[in-house]
Amino acid sequence: MSATTVKKPTTVNKPPRTKFYLIIVIMVLFLIGSIYQTDATLSKLVTGTPEILKFIGEMFPPDWLFFADIWKPMAQTLQMSIIGTVVGALFAYPMALLAARNVTTSPWLYYPARFIMNLIRTIPDLLYAALFAVLVGFGPTAGTLALIFFTFGILSKLSYESTEAIDPGPLEAMTAVGANKLKLIRFGVLPQVAPTYLAHLLYTFEVSIRASAILGLVGAGGIGLLLKNTLDLFRYDQSCAIVIYTLLVVVIIDLVSTRFRSYLLKGSAKPMSETRARTYKIVGWLALIALFVWSLTGLELTGFQPTTWILTKAMFTGLFHPDWAYVYIPEGEDLLRSLLETLSISYLGNFVSAIVCLPFAFWAAANMSRFRAVSGTGKLFLSVVRTIPEIIMALIFIKAVGPNAYAGVMALGLHSVGMLGKLYAEAIENMDMGPSEAMTAVGANIWQRMAYAVIPQVIPDFISYTLYRFEINVRSATLLGIIGAGGIGTPLIFALNARQWPRVGIILIGIIVTVSIIDYISGTLRKRIV
Repeated sequence: MSATTVKKPTTVNKPPRTKFYLIIVIMVLFLIGSIYQTDATLSKLVTGTPEILKFIGEMFPPDWLFFADIWKPMAQTLQMSIIGTVVGALFAYPMALLAARNVTTSPWLYYPARFIMNLIRTIPDLLYAALFAVLVGFGPTAGTLALIFFTFGILSKLSYESTEAIDPGPLEAMTAVGANKLKLIRFGVLPQVAPTYLAHLLYTFEVSIRASAILGLVGAGGIGLLLKNTLDLFRYDQSCAIVIYTLLVVVIIDLVSTRFRSYLLKGSAKPMSETRARTYKIVGWLALIALFVWSLTGLELTGFQPTTWILTKAMFTGLFHPDWAYVYIPEGEDLLRSLLETLSISYLGNFVSAIVCLPFAFWAAANMSRFRAVSGTGKLFLSVVRTIPEIIMALIFIKAVGPNAYAGVMALGLHSVGMLGKLYAEAIENMDMGPSEAMTAVGANIWQRMAYAVIPQVIPDFISYTLYRFEINVRSATLLGIIGAGGIGTPLIFALNARQWPRVGIILIGIIVTVSIIDYISGTLRKRIV
């Protein structure tokens, strides 16, 4: 008879509380520093609330008759987005293959590829539009070129991450039988990554629509140019009509894109015959080709201007000979102070949005309510909030607190409520409902279920999404200064308008270094959390 071995219970080593408390202290210190740097006080906002209400009153009722003048610029915006997304995507995936370690094994290839991707991604889309507007003139050409770089930056990063996450089994099997690199990619990589890549492509197109809506603020065509004209003429009722029109278009695109992305990632909810599935694919590709042809034929793209070569030469000469004296000026405005203000705007705005969006995320989560209409209205609300450009929000808060960093904080904070709320709601919808249902069965109330079954599951995703949003907010905050909402954008737009290319060069270096550091820290933290 064999003896039974009794195992001692294993002790779980809990993470040291010291590290947790230290992180909390650092976050609080950053928060206090950001409040001090941006001079953000609740009393200023309360005092300026009547001005906000007055400004909103000037926007409503919208000029509904102005809708007739909006559809052409909106069509131009869609065409710019389609061309920018498709062309950017064509360049993005080859670069993603170079950057993926499981495809490209040489560090001499994947490190430079990642550097180029990160460099392109750190420059904000509005800055690309401003640079191209100088080189090729005002109009949709500048906006389309900006969206190509914008799409490339987003899609290449998402694609190389999804490529590195594929099942290595098929690659190892094909390598063992002597398959070359092209066959490895064709039969081992592409079949696995294609659905995710197409889903990311649709997501990038959604983002490009929102981005292209404000490129016109620097003369890059589309609906943004019309928006700028109405703002300059103080026709806020027409500006409101443009925002509503854009919202309707974006909501429709969101609904269609979400349905397609769900199909690509999860498959059809109902069984489908092979013939029908092939027909859908053919129709989808034909529709994509038709949209691309419509965009190419309908968009009046201009070539390079006679002065383009002269301006390009002057720009690159200045960019490669940056104004190092601007880094620190003891007696006045300089690069370091502007970047510090930009980071403060981003951090405080991100903190505000992470707190404010929580109730809206639970409102929009489908598994938090028995009625689809409840979560549907929550999703619609978040879609409305994130469709309103940060620039419009900044103008609203400038009316209350003046042209300063505080207006930038509130604009980023409010806009990020829509973006973070959507991500938080998706995290809630994707969680395991088993623990919550078990607690309901034993009589737990809603607060107990939230505290012990819901929050512990979603908090890692919440932190990860908040860090990811902070990366984006740093880029967004760099350009809020265009309309006087603080940060590095103010000296940057002045330098661009004055063609002070050495000054533009040093500011670009500052933005790239700052955003790269933030991306690295945020990415490292997110990997540890997730």
